[in-house]
Amino acid sequence: MFKVNQFDHLMKKYTRMSERELSHTVQSNLWFTPVLYVFLSFLLVGGALTADLKYDLGTNMRPFFAVDYGLTLALVGTLTAAILTLTTFTFNLILVVFTTFSGQFSPRMLKNFIASKATQRVLGIFTSSFIYMLLSFLFLNKRIAAYYFAIPVLATIIAALSIGTFIFFINHAVAWLQVNQMTYDMKKEALYIVKNALKDELDMHRVDDLNSIDHKICETQGTMILARKSGYIQLVDFTSMIEEAQKDDIVIRLEYTIGSYVFASTPIITYWKKSEKEIEEEKFLSFFSIRRRQTEVQDIEFSINKLVEVAIRSLGHYDPKTATNAIYQLGEVLAAISRGANFSSYLMDKENNLRVVLQERDFNHYLYNGLGYIRHYAKENVIISTEILKVLDLMAKSLNKRDYKAVWEFGVYTANGFEDLFLFKLDYQQFYKALYNLAVTTNHEKEYEAFRENRKKRNSFGME
Repeated sequence: MFKVNQFDHLMKKYTRMSERELSHTVQSNLWFTPVLYVFLSFLLVGGALTADLKYDLGTNMRPFFAVDYGLTLALVGTLTAAILTLTTFTFNLILVVFTTFSGQFSPRMLKNFIASKATQRVLGIFTSSFIYMLLSFLFLNKRIAAYYFAIPVLATIIAALSIGTFIFFINHAVAWLQVNQMTYDMKKEALYIVKNALKDELDMHRVDDLNSIDHKICETQGTMILARKSGYIQLVDFTSMIEEAQKDDIVIRLEYTIGSYVFASTPIITYWKKSEKEIEEEKFLSFFSIRRRQTEVQDIEFSINKLVEVAIRSLGHYDPKTATNAIYQLGEVLAAISRGANFSSYLMDKENNLRVVLQERDFNHYLYNGLGYIRHYAKENVIISTEILKVLDLMAKSLNKRDYKAVWEFGVYTANGFEDLFLFKLDYQQFYKALYNLAVTTNHEKEYEAFRENRKKRNSFGME
């Protein structure tokens, strides 16, 4: 009874998920792809047994291709044990190495590795190969057929495929575990989320001109809806929320953003009614997916934090090259956010009426969450601090011009926060050259000159 209830709960959980959430859950689970391959192995076993036991294909193929019962039994029995050993050895070895590697950089990388299609397909091939050998071994019967053809031939082909898969998997793991490849994959994931979560999903609803909507309604007292459980906000179905808000003629303000942790009985929504219509509050809570952990489906900051974590841990392990690589990948993500995002907090329906108000998020927010933590840990490292300024300059060349000021100010904060521990004259020159290039790109040359003058005066005062 308990197992039935568990299965019921599991099915309800999956049926309530949105299409995007379900797709992410399936991809990040290790069992889905192997189950498909195991199902294929059942079909192969069924076909081979039918050919050999029902149609006696082995006897009909004599004397060239038939394999007698003894040899077939020995072949399939040996391959059953061999493939199981190969599967166990491969994944034990890789997981030990990968656990060590993820502990050095980020534990979240393990999930990315497991969720990759190559990893899941390899596990599927190993699992289905073992199932084929096991079932074939189980149904071999000398009294039914003295000679076999389909079973041993398929077993040989599958064994060869497993060996090829083993070589491919070792190559895949080695390639994936390279730091450059790892940070590149993280960047691609973050760019994909930026495109889907910021541009494709929300930009069509964002309000550009505040004068065109009645946003002052949010300054009055509204009705609050409390969260029903604790956890991270993983997903919000904004499209359905706007449609329902239009039907009920209300304006909704989200008190928390995606990726935030909320407690049960915490106000998560505030709404204002424009009519006396009764509001079904549970309906709007169903548009939130609140779970016990964060995911990358809509949470841009979570994807950014992966790169941040790699950079910070690399600094802790005295690996400046890895930190620099992560910073440049992060800079590309931030530049994509600046170019592609409209940071308006107001969402409207098809009739241009205000329906949803989001928590304010501008480029400064993403810039701080991306490079702010790295800047803090690199404040005594002239090499990494200089690289941060170079990345800011590179970003500025492709940013939306509205964000020039934010990037320049962040560069100044980086320069101010850096401890003057220049070991060589070249360190000093490279650092201020990078800051000057940033000033030129963002049109802040005068501010750069004022900054240098202030630094000279401060240094002169300190020497006195």
